[in-house]
Amino acid sequence: MRSILCIFAMLVILPTVALTQSATQPAPDEQQMLKFVLQSWEQSMGKLDSFSATCTRKAEDKTFGGTDIFTGSAKFQRFPKQPSRALLYMESKKNPANFEKFLYTGTYLYEWVPATKVLRVYEVQQAKAGQPAMEENIIALLTGMTSAAAQQRYTMKWVPDKTDNNKFYHYIQIFPKTPQDKADFTEARLVLWSKSFLPRQIWYHEPNGNTKTWDFEITPNDPKVTATTFAPPQTLEKGWRVEQVKLQQAGGTPPKK
Repeated sequence: MRSILCIFAMLVILPTVALTQSATQPAPDEQQMLKFVLQSWEQSMGKLDSFSATCTRKAEDKTFGGTDIFTGSAKFQRFPKQPSRALLYMESKKNPANFEKFLYTGTYLYEWVPATKVLRVYEVQQAKAGQPAMEENIIALLTGMTSAAAQQRYTMKWVPDKTDNNKFYHYIQIFPKTPQDKADFTEARLVLWSKSFLPRQIWYHEPNGNTKTWDFEITPNDPKVTATTFAPPQTLEKGWRVEQVKLQQAGGTPPKK
């Protein structure tokens, strides 16, 4: 189930991944650039009330060889004093019937599993006082946590672009600190547009040696994204069934897929 949370997390900002940490500290100018880029990213993401994005994910199997490519879209909308909403749909270029679909309504997380024709419905528990909200695992990563929170959770490094002098992109290396994050990835690279500071790409290395690359083309504040975009499904296609699953509170052990 944690893989579901990671899929949502990788959609947009992803300070979720990293390269091997250097033993030396970054130069002061690199530290200043990291602060500038992260603050600019935070401000850009904070201006988004909604967005849509076309997505491409390329997965390379380093053990057995082969490459899988999925294409699709992501949508997001922020609501005042309410949990945000998110929708992700990805399908295989080889076989469109092989797809991934997730819908987060703020109360429930829906997962379509085409292999078994099951719609899993996870009830997102509300956080108790003093505990982190589930949204911190899903939507806060998706929409842009604060730069301070990102640096607290991950070790991050701004990487200078020696070819184009960061004219087009900024590159951020992010190093996992917690055992939970280390179980999801070992190294990665986040690419932001130099002008908008919105995410362009994220590459990451999994503990099993495989790699995944997500490419994004984001449309900020897309007027086509409305509250109805995230309406729960009312009917199912023939042969599908619903499975209710309790989604445990952040910090607990989530159910396995």
